[in-house]
Amino acid sequence: MKIDSKIAGAALRAMQLELARSMKGLRLSGHPSPCYLGYSLRVRQGYTVWGRYGSVFYSAPLDSSTLHADLRVGSYRSDQTVDGRLESREDDVEWLDLSEGPEDFDPFTLRYCFWRLTAARHREALRDYYDKKKISLDEQLVVGAPSLRRVDPTRLSTPIRKLKGSRAAAEDFVRAASQHFVRYPRLEDPYVQLKELVQTRIVVNSEGAQGIAQERYFELVVSASMLAEDGVRQYAARTFFVRRLDELPGLDAIATLVDEVNEDLEDLVRAEPMEPYAGPALFGGEAAGVLFHEAIGHRLEGERLLSRSEGHTFAKKVGKRILPAGIDIVDDPSLERFDGRTLYGTFAFDDEGTPAQRVQLVEDGILRRFLTSRNGIPGQKGSNGHARHSKGRELMARMGNLIVTAREALSQSELVERWMAEVERREQPFGLLVTNAESGETTTSSDAYEFQAFQVDPTKVYLVDAATGNRRRVRDVSFVGTPLTAIHGVMALGDDMTVDNSYCNAESGGVPVGTVAPSTLLREIEAQRSTSARQQPPILNLPPRR
Repeated sequence: MKIDSKIAGAALRAMQLELARSMKGLRLSGHPSPCYLGYSLRVRQGYTVWGRYGSVFYSAPLDSSTLHADLRVGSYRSDQTVDGRLESREDDVEWLDLSEGPEDFDPFTLRYCFWRLTAARHREALRDYYDKKKISLDEQLVVGAPSLRRVDPTRLSTPIRKLKGSRAAAEDFVRAASQHFVRYPRLEDPYVQLKELVQTRIVVNSEGAQGIAQERYFELVVSASMLAEDGVRQYAARTFFVRRLDELPGLDAIATLVDEVNEDLEDLVRAEPMEPYAGPALFGGEAAGVLFHEAIGHRLEGERLLSRSEGHTFAKKVGKRILPAGIDIVDDPSLERFDGRTLYGTFAFDDEGTPAQRVQLVEDGILRRFLTSRNGIPGQKGSNGHARHSKGRELMARMGNLIVTAREALSQSELVERWMAEVERREQPFGLLVTNAESGETTTSSDAYEFQAFQVDPTKVYLVDAATGNRRRVRDVSFVGTPLTAIHGVMALGDDMTVDNSYCNAESGGVPVGTVAPSTLLREIEAQRSTSARQQPPILNLPPRR
């Protein structure tokens, strides 16, 4: 699979021709006509390689192409969409199989693929249009804004370049890097994974917008597990998600990373399981980033205001305080670097062709606006360039690079002093220190059997003695809580900004994101022991090395 500037330009022209033909020809007497159509082609090139003990276990190209068509019938004021399309039936739609693109980008072949896809989406749009009329007879849909917002058309383009590395070079790297695991026979299922992905996006729509952009992503994972005496498996990893190849650690640094993973696991298996706790906690920057991402970020995605099944946590909070004074939150997918590090959620324009924009979500603790796509959100003027999705999913506003800052940030010593004072005031024997977190999840549904809650899964947690300052590591921990309780309990933010790059999964699929946040002091967080299966250790040890 090959794509360069010439091929991309020809593909864009083919997409424009088929789009114009569809807008003109998809008309049935007595039925609503298309009012908007957007096409996107996503070409992925690269490789992924992983292995252990000096051997490659898996090596494969990542070459693929996918198509997407967003077709609206009726009018901008009222089209066929309901609930922000959060309830879309991605596992039961005709067009899902048609979203696979070709390996050769011949203009006729591309037009054929988009012709087939558009026909399926048109049939679905008409069915949904009449279903919406039926629904509105029985239920009150969210109104107050048009179904679709107009955006001034733009033409954007970024350079298209070749892969930086090669699969053969990646295989050699993985063989050499994974040899270091041999030094630690107690490690189980260790692996090194290296991935390079170059993604080229081509977007056109019926309003005249067009864009060609290329985005590069590099990943390195050094991971292993170890069984504790009680049979609970512990995991540790060093992960790097960057946008430049030279930001990945080289072979000379891998031995140190393997040492760190082994040391981390040795600490974990010696640590005691966490007992239930509710009290003050200090979250390090990376853990704080996960906290803000889950507790606030997802609840500021605009489509959630349109869905009847959502909790609408902040729906009536614009212009009101949702965080302590002095805290600002922006999302800026146009920002490429922070403190010298590339940000994973950077893009030139979103998947609707709207230029990426910096959005001031929270200003001095007061909610100002939501992340938006072109879907009409009550109280929001239009798209701020955050429409994103992955294959087979509908577009919705998603985070890009979420950045949390404090106007009066405290030094680490001041933060610890205030934390310990709160622990003593609460007459707690210790406070909780979280220096790292791997992931989290949140529930935003208003369903009677769901809870407005979030969860953070930390990887490094310590109990810090209030009298002596000594800290003791604990394991098998998860944090749970309601978003309003957590964010209202923010006492102070530090001056240490930490970049955390990763992937985020939601209704529109998995997308790369960046989060930048400082250490955060919480008045209260609830910790519980995470449930884990207890396993038996292997009867035999690792085979001898030849």
